[in-house]
Amino acid sequence: MPSLPRNKSPEVLLERTMFTVSPEIYAEYLARFDAPAQPNDRLKRTMSTKAPWDEPTSPG
Repeated sequence: MPSLPRNKSPEVLLERTMFTVSPEIYAEYLARFDAPAQPNDRLKRTMSTKAPWDEPTSPG
């Protein structure tokens, strides 16, 4: 197998990563993944902040 350039190594490793977990851990993961987000201060602040593209721009 030819050697890969160093800058491609992490990308190749990430493409080949597989996680093996017990059925119980996987079920817990799915439950948390499917659950709605729990509001917290950071989420509330993010959702109430205007996006830069929503703010009016000054001419010029």
